[in-house]
Amino acid sequence: MENNEHAWGKLLKYYRQKKKRKQDDVAFGICTPSYLSRIENGLVIAEHSIYAQLFENLGIDFNQLEQQLKNQTAFLEQLYEKLLLNAELTSDEIKQLTDIQNDEQPFEQQLMAKLVYARFLYSIKDDDDARTILNEVEPLVSWKKDRITQLFVAITAFGHLSFHEFEQLSLKEAENQFAQYLSNAHPFELANYHYHIAFANHRSYKLHKALEHIELAQQFFIHQYKPLFQLKLYSMKGVIFNDLHRFREAIQEFEAGLELLSNVQSIQTPVQWSSLHNNIAYCFECQENFPEASKHYELANQYDEDLHSAINWMRTCFVQKDFEQLEILFNRYEEIRFTVPHHIYQRRLLQYAVDTAHTIRGLKLLEDEAFTHFDEQQYYSLILFYAPLWGQFYEQLHAYKQASNCYRQALEASEKVRQRMSS
Repeated sequence: MENNEHAWGKLLKYYRQKKKRKQDDVAFGICTPSYLSRIENGLVIAEHSIYAQLFENLGIDFNQLEQQLKNQTAFLEQLYEKLLLNAELTSDEIKQLTDIQNDEQPFEQQLMAKLVYARFLYSIKDDDDARTILNEVEPLVSWKKDRITQLFVAITAFGHLSFHEFEQLSLKEAENQFAQYLSNAHPFELANYHYHIAFANHRSYKLHKALEHIELAQQFFIHQYKPLFQLKLYSMKGVIFNDLHRFREAIQEFEAGLELLSNVQSIQTPVQWSSLHNNIAYCFECQENFPEASKHYELANQYDEDLHSAINWMRTCFVQKDFEQLEILFNRYEEIRFTVPHHIYQRRLLQYAVDTAHTIRGLKLLEDEAFTHFDEQQYYSLILFYAPLWGQFYEQLHAYKQASNCYRQALEASEKVRQRMSS
């Protein structure tokens, strides 16, 4: 609900039309019909006593209605905050949330409930139904700094991330500055929104823009104690710094995350430990400190068998020529366990790389599949790793033209990384 008297005018109109009463009847003895029309359309704000009398003429106890709607709004805000904190809703909360969406509730209350319900659907990965609700609500958004607009902007942004529409979200914020609608919302909501925009920009390889938004998120998050979100900020900023090759600053962010995680039991989950150690390991790998990288990749897999860190660990073992450990990992993580394409291709490349029976045809088949995928998905760091390796294998087979092509791909990938870092 809007936090001002304009909402009561809309409610008057809602209940008057629902009860099929004319303005003349409702306004009788209180004000003129034209004045009631102006109240209903938000053109004037009446005294509290006027609203009470007008609602009384509709057979509604204004004070009771006011308290009921305040309680419902507080309930919806409570649920939304739980969802922002990644907390699960109870079955009773879900039922109440569903009930508020029915036609017996004031229209804006229904809209707010629908939006919170859409955010709940995203939290349980029911993305298509959530988007359907947002599409239904969008024509009714006022695009002012009211609560409906704020919720719509924030939940729509989260939805884009759920659908992996990173470029679309990045462009929408850059072109429309939707963050302005949240300027009078709770600072945590604004911090959360900027975190999502930072994530989208990072995944769109707009690293400086990502850094700008993660710093805004930190700015709005000051003086709040929400450890899990703080950990996400440390991790995201560290990842951005790492991709900008600002390794010392990246390690500082990751170490701050480790310190927080070590001291706050409530956020100590295998996923959090695994993710953080994987980020630290990759930072060391980018600096060619492979022993430290391997140590943290191993830690990541001890906490939670994450296939992303498993592939990264395999790659680091290969660089260190630790073929014994690499063989252990091959046996533990068979190809059938992987579903992400670049994981599958990397495992095939590494498996073939340790094979002593290389052939030009075998090298070319893998190169065409894997390198094409890496280029299409802009995984230039993977091309920088595997293309020179493949070039060496071709040279050993005296296939110099194919080797030259691999080195050219590595050079082009290096240039694209440079352009990305300067953009």
